[in-house]
Amino acid sequence: MQMASALVEGSDYDTIVAGLSTQLQAGLEGRPADLLFLFISAPLLPQFSQISAGLQKAVAARKMLAVTAESVLGSGGEIERGSAVSAMAVSIPGVTIDHFHLADEEWSELLGEARTLRSRLDAGPDLRLFIMFGDPFTAPVVQLLDACSREFPAAPVVGGMASGISHPGQTRLMINDDQFSSGLIGVSLSGPVQVDCVVSQGCRPVGRSFVVSRGHDNVIEQLDDEPAVAVLRHIIQDLPVKDRDLVEQRSIQVGRVIDERKGNFGPGDFLVRNILGVHRPSNGLLIGDMVQSGQIVQFHIQDARTAEEDLRLLLDGQMQLGPPPCGALMFSCNGRGTRLFDQPGHDLRTLQNVLGNIPVAGFFCAGELGPVGGRNFIHGQTVSLALFR
Repeated sequence: MQMASALVEGSDYDTIVAGLSTQLQAGLEGRPADLLFLFISAPLLPQFSQISAGLQKAVAARKMLAVTAESVLGSGGEIERGSAVSAMAVSIPGVTIDHFHLADEEWSELLGEARTLRSRLDAGPDLRLFIMFGDPFTAPVVQLLDACSREFPAAPVVGGMASGISHPGQTRLMINDDQFSSGLIGVSLSGPVQVDCVVSQGCRPVGRSFVVSRGHDNVIEQLDDEPAVAVLRHIIQDLPVKDRDLVEQRSIQVGRVIDERKGNFGPGDFLVRNILGVHRPSNGLLIGDMVQSGQIVQFHIQDARTAEEDLRLLLDGQMQLGPPPCGALMFSCNGRGTRLFDQPGHDLRTLQNVLGNIPVAGFFCAGELGPVGGRNFIHGQTVSLALFR
């Protein structure tokens, strides 16, 4: 396996394609490109299909996936809200690559019949990974990820939702010559390849854990038999001054324990979700997740230091598993970058400091896809990584 990444700023088509193809061909060292990923920033939308087709032809890639992005990242840096393209080319002999587009009219059948989903995604017995990019306005990604967790438990899903767009129909997704403005595209990898997934939520728990004593839909009504809003108010009042300031700046989240059989819970044991507001009839909390009575939850806060430490810790753990990866696909939240850190390129530098100067490509997403606790979820404020070995 050989991986090569490329990153080019600018708005001139010829310069973009020439710059990307030169970098990719040098990185592949003459090997064929079996798979090409392209992350194209929103200012280049008028040239989206032209750039995609031009680069696929220039590097003779067998299969190509492209997606719209607010900002892109690569081995050369993170370019936020500018005109830029990031690319990753992969030569991966012996691995079966199947691509798919899930269209609007297919969702009810796909999500209602497991056999249809298995058939549609062409999953073989040696399936290793799904990489998916979706339209945030039309793809029911939460239900799809749940279904994939059930039907393909050994194959995690990583990727992200298209960003840099504000209205339905603006998204651009492309597989080879086919361009779409809705739905979801992706590839599955089967065969002799190891891909390790890392999801860094970048939050730390505060206070203690609680049991949801009453809840329904996405409403936590009571925690330990107390109104959830009152419990949250007490948690915030008991925080150190510095943490209360963080809550005012970046709000507070709630984390749901993934595996409740564990006795002690810490970072990595929670699926972190945003608090969306107050459910006034019950004095409860509206959250970005489905709620069931009996679940264990704990409140979380995020800051730059915690986000860096969490990502570094997870990457350090990966380095204990073996040699550095051949390359990485990196999907970051739009809320990170300079919206979280005081300098651009912070997450990328953290990755390179731990894993070395490996090929990296990706984009800033409107929702990142990745596994936590053996199940697939869509996240916010995270970094989701696919590390290829």
